Amino acid sequence: MADDRSGVTRRRLLAVAGGGVAAAAGIEALAGCGETSPSGKTSLAGDNVNAPQLRNYPYFASQSPVLCSLLSFFDRHQALTVEAYTARLLPGDETDPGARELCVTHYVDRKLAQYENFATPTYFQSPFAKPAKGHAPGRDGDAIYVDEKDLPLYGFQSSLTPQHAYRKGIEALDTATQSLYGAEFVRLPERLQDEVIAGMEATDPSAKPGDYPPAAVTEGKRLKPFFASPAPSAFGFFSMLQDDTSEGAFADPIYGGNRSLDGWKLIGYPGAQRAWTADELKHGPHERTVQGLRDMPPMNPGHPQPHVILPLAGSRKDQG
Repeated sequence: MADDRSGVTRRRLLAVAGGGVAAAAGIEALAGCGETSPSGKTSLAGDNVNAPQLRNYPYFASQSPVLCSLLSFFDRHQALTVEAYTARLLPGDETDPGARELCVTHYVDRKLAQYENFATPTYFQSPFAKPAKGHAPGRDGDAIYVDEKDLPLYGFQSSLTPQHAYRKGIEALDTATQSLYGAEFVRLPERLQDEVIAGMEATDPSAKPGDYPPAAVTEGKRLKPFFASPAPSAFGFFSMLQDDTSEGAFADPIYGGNRSLDGWKLIGYPGAQRAWTADELKHGPHERTVQGLRDMPPMNPGHPQPHVILPLAGSRKDQG
């Protein structure tokens, strides 16, 4: 989608994914909560989390559209809203897949249903990390002011769980579009959906004059009042959907997205591999089959395997 609006477009989202493919691969290794942030805070799992048990879906390298439509957390309207929103962040079609074709909504749904297993540090209680923007670094009351570039290191910061944030965010989004345009977000034409998304992004509290087109800034001012507590902010909800679109499109398929490994094919990433040869480390992979975690051959430490390439002496039968 080569439009002129500042913000997330297909081109930008793919550029981010291509430039940080190691981070996308890191999504594969979920570790659970209970981590410590740079501020020394310990992440907390909310006591009020009571998500449905995640269904143990079979793994398919090429998920069918039916499998991608199964829901564990969202109701139908919520799922369609998330699908419509993420499809504008990463639009596509069957020959050039985007968020809808990559089953991003299915990924988000499963992620929310198994919330307590999230790997990202999550903080539901103050002090919350905020961009310094001229404020002296360090703690001041209920906030910890940090350099804006370091903010992503501090994880999810909100008194809302991600589950509540999605529910309240979708509700606020529909209230806003009903009031401004007379229809729920999912029923708006794509042009208006783009304007709403651009307006939400333009409410970025760290934005400087000129960062966003005037039309987006004006739209953001109209939308911002609808995203008041207990809903996430307009920019906060936009950021959640932006991050989850990237994760759903480029994480391993075992997490519900990246259907047919097409997200990795878009950015030229070969997926989960046991190891790389010295030549591949220097010049890049050559004719590797794109594969997911479940496709990797088994590892048998201490037992030479002819099908496994490892940069270790004695790891193959033909090596000394």
